[in-house]
Formats: sequence, C-alpha cells, structure tokens
Amino acid sequence: MLLIEEKNSFDNFLETITREINGKNDLFIAVDTEFMRENLEKPLLCLVQIATSDEVFIIDPMAVEISQLNRIFSHPQIKKVFHSAFQDIEILSLYGINTINFYDTQLYETVLSTNDSISYQSIVSRYLDKQLRKNHSMSDWKKRPLSKKQLLYSANDVFYLREVYKKQLQKLIELHRENWLDEELQQIKSKQDDFAKTLSENNLNVYNQLKKWQKEKAAEKGISPELMVKNDILKAVCKKGVNFIHHIKNSRNMKNENHKEFLLFAEKIAEKLEISEKPDRQNAIIGLLKTLLGICSLKHSVATSMIATTNDLEGLLNGDRNIKFLSGWRNEIFGKEAVMLLNGEISLKIDKSKVVIAK
Repeated sequence: MLLIEEKNSFDNFLETITREINGKNDLFIAVDTEFMRENLEKPLLCLVQIATSDEVFIIDPMAVEISQLNRIFSHPQIKKVFHSAFQDIEILSLYGINTINFYDTQLYETVLSTNDSISYQSIVSRYLDKQLRKNHSMSDWKKRPLSKKQLLYSANDVFYLREVYKKQLQKLIELHRENWLDEELQQIKSKQDDFAKTLSENNLNVYNQLKKWQKEKAAEKGISPELMVKNDILKAVCKKGVNFIHHIKNSRNMKNENHKEFLLFAEKIAEKLEISEKPDRQNAIIGLLKTLLGICSLKHSVATSMIATTNDLEGLLNGDRNIKFLSGWRNEIFGKEAVMLLNGEISLKIDKSKVVIAK
C-alpha cells in the first residue's frame, strides 16, 4: 500500500502506472473513492484508491491536482473496475475525471444471482470466502492525518475487488453472459431521469415544478438537493398524489424541517396531478406476471430488476411491444413465456407448495 499525498510522488505514480499497465496484458485497475457529501452542495472527494496487479495506491485529492487522473480514467485500453460504480463515476466527473471503459461488479452480479444490490462485503465473501468489516464506512475522511486503520480499510476496498472481478468474469464467460449488460453500463455514465419519461404531460409539469423547488431551496441553504428532500419522495408524490402527502405528513421520517417545508409546497400543486387507479383485473394480471418473473429469476439466477420492471409489465399488458424484455437475452429467459402466459398458452399452478409453470 502506497499513500500519495504530494506532487512529486503523484507525478511518478501517473508515469509509472501508465507505463506498467500498458506493458501488460492485464489491462485493468480496481477503483474506489471515499467522499463526504453531508451538508455540502458539491461532494468532497477525500480519497481515490487504485489497485494494480502489483500495488494499492491511496491518493489524497486534497493534496494533489486530482484531475490529472483523467489521463488514466479516459484511457480506452485500461478497464476501470468498480463496485457500485454510479456514485464514484459521478463524483470523479465533478473533479474533471472522465471515466470510460469501466465495469461494475455489483451490476454484473445481477445476472449471476437473484441479488438486486449486493454489498461489497457480501460479494467478497461470495467469491473469496473473506469476511470484511465495514466499521470505517462513516469515518471523517476529510480529517488529516488519516489513521492506519482508515488507510487499511480503504486499501481493502480495491485489493479484493481485483480478485472478485477475475472470478466473476470467469463465471460470466462460462455462462456466455459477459456482454449481457453492456447497454446498462453505458447508461450508468449517461444516467437520465427515466421516471420523468413515464409521466403524462400534465404530471411531468408538476414534477418539474417540484424538482425546481428542490434545487432552488437547496441552493439557498447551501446543501445538496437530496438533503433538501429525497428524489424518491418527489416521485412518490407524482405517482400517488395529494393523498400520499396527507398520509406521510405525520410520519416520523417527516419531522425534518426541510421535508415539512417541501410538503407544504407540494400540497399546493399536487391537486393538479392526474392519478388513475388501475382496475382490479389489471392488477391481478400484473400479479401473475410478477409471479412468472420470480420463477424465471430463480431458474436462471438473474435478479428480477435486471429482467423487467413493473412499468415494463404494465407496458406489455397495454400492448407495447418495444419493451426491453421482448428482445435479446431477456426475451429468452422471460419475455417469450410472459407473452405465452398472456395468450393462455401456459399457466401457473401449485405443485408441492411451489408455484410452477404448466404447459
């Protein structure tokens, strides 16, 4: 483990790592970051950890010009391996670091098991039979000097990630699934608010007003928009309307003054939302499709969230044939049978206390 906290050693690192990686067939590095975003408008990047086949480097962004890492992260021949990549890539981009050619072990685990969001400790245990502690995850990472325990903790986050990646990739190749999620990886980089695409024009207008309020109030108070009010709450208001606001007003999770302020504003405009209840018949059919989805998920060891969402199932029921699970590998493991279930060509039955497909 090598701590880099001054310019000369950082310059040497940049030259060495580029030369070493380009001279090998093992063209990948494991990457993690430690950052703080509580009560900050812009997240504070506190550490960047990089593991090569020879060394673990702990880089202090508060001591060096961290944007120079861009020459490594934008290098098309060097694969960057993360676990749960979105936040790391997002924060690195705020510091002038553009990440291309990357891989997410958490994402790819969803096509190797039914786990939707496996933790780093769990994936290390699964592949390496090694138990890691997470006792420093809430450390004050901006405090200097960092303790030896903090440095060891941060180093372990990338040291074991290299071996997890190699074992996971081997399993993906054996199952011919190594390219299944290429599209999803690209969506991590250009992640958009897919929720907005599901809204009617009227409800989208309300949602945009809520988002504008969230952003402006957060800027006034010098905090991140998510600290002002969580995006999930904004979405729930647009999906469920004013009744949802009345329901959560007295919730213990809504005692935060920022949340109270948001609910007062949301209540004034939520009456404009168009909320339509699905008929019982449609809910029943969606329930059957979800049961079939669960069966297929277990059969193929792929997380349900990677195969289809509730919105996808509703789209199928409403005649949409451009849904992602009606093409490619998703169609092979679920889509064909979903269409057959709707057409009455297969059914579900109980056999020995288990729901199974009957043909």
